[in-house]
Amino acid sequence: MTYHQFLTYVREQSVYELEHPEDYQITINHVVKNNSVELDGICLHKHGESLSPTIYLNSYYEEYQKGRPLKSILGEIISTISNDIPRLEIPASLYDDYDSVRQQIILRLVNYKRNQEQLKTCPYLPFCDLAITFRWLVHSDPYGIASSLITNRELDLWNITVEELYQTAIVNTRNLFPARIQPLQELLTEYQEENKAFQQFMDSPLPSIPLYLLSNQNRINGATCMIYEHVLADFAAGQNSDIYILPSSIHEVLMIPARFPLEEEALLSMVYNANRTVVSLTEILSDSIYRYDRFRNRITLIEQWQDP
Repeated sequence: MTYHQFLTYVREQSVYELEHPEDYQITINHVVKNNSVELDGICLHKHGESLSPTIYLNSYYEEYQKGRPLKSILGEIISTISNDIPRLEIPASLYDDYDSVRQQIILRLVNYKRNQEQLKTCPYLPFCDLAITFRWLVHSDPYGIASSLITNRELDLWNITVEELYQTAIVNTRNLFPARIQPLQELLTEYQEENKAFQQFMDSPLPSIPLYLLSNQNRINGATCMIYEHVLADFAAGQNSDIYILPSSIHEVLMIPARFPLEEEALLSMVYNANRTVVSLTEILSDSIYRYDRFRNRITLIEQWQDP
């Protein structure tokens, strides 16, 4: 079965797995995710509800190719939609009212070059080789978040500037997703199972040097914490040193006190290799590294070399 045949099969057969199929409209949507990664998802829109969950099918097709039965795949998709995704009753008109959503507007850091097409449609602020984008937080729990990208349409509709949007979003993001710094050594048992990128760093010559992980309490899109006011300044003051910042993924960054003997080329190589071996395409933040200058209170970019 080809990929497109698989998509058609899942869409047509899902209706037989639903308890009340007449209540749903089922479609296959092509979606461009972070870093311009294109995915196909099955969307089950229940009549009368304003939000529709989407389950991405690309990984399921890979499982099918490895021999997983179609019945098992369909069952998991329906179970996920029926039991694991929260039902969110949010009037569509709410999004048109800035005062109604302003307390849920948050920031997200993305790679500028990998998201250039999407950035043409939404407000953003440049930050080194990254872009600060803005999202409406629809739902958050310990298992994940649901959010919607704020586009130029909303900026015009709300009649606000990008700078005003930033001032609102940075306060909200700090309050909703507080920063957390932990020594990486304390997290090895937990994180080596969850994130192979950490193992990549621990297999490097760095273990003799203290590494610290910066993320938020949820460990989701936690790399944004590197732009929180005072986070880097306070950490650098405590270390009495400038700080190297290594982007492990969009979810966290690693910090290394610059007082230790380090070769920037080696740090760049580690980040570059991790992004191409263990970090998923949608979760890559950057091939570059950064240095926080504690006296100037400024982050500088140390760029990765280009592929030949």
